[in-house]
Amino acid sequence: MEFLKKQAAGFYLALITLIFAIVSIVFYLINCSTSYFQSYGVNGGLIALTVIAIILCIALIIGSELLGSNIYLDILPVITGVCLVIALVTFISIRVDSIASIITFQNNEQTMSDLTSAIVGIGGCLMAVIFNIIASFFRIVKE
Repeated sequence: MEFLKKQAAGFYLALITLIFAIVSIVFYLINCSTSYFQSYGVNGGLIALTVIAIILCIALIIGSELLGSNIYLDILPVITGVCLVIALVTFISIRVDSIASIITFQNNEQTMSDLTSAIVGIGGCLMAVIFNIIASFFRIVKE
């Protein structure tokens, strides 16, 4: 209980960022295994950027718990944000043609079902970016 009492708003916002980043990568992998998108393969850069962002977010939370307010930890939300934005742009760019094709020409139950996981993954990545930006303005641990 004492652990939760010393946490500031940044801790919870960073935790939400972490959750959305994990949701994004899970739904991307689900989307890559659907019948429509299976032939496109898995983009290693997108996976790497999201995993780096997740690791940096965990490092920020743990580092803030151990070191408190530290000037070296202040750069982690920036790097995390850059990784998440590049991952979001990559996710959108590799799926935009397929999304347009499915919505306009190939609109049936199977393709719309396959498209749902892509939209949820993109939304999760976007929410991770937004919460990372908000979290960067708050402290992780109360002083």
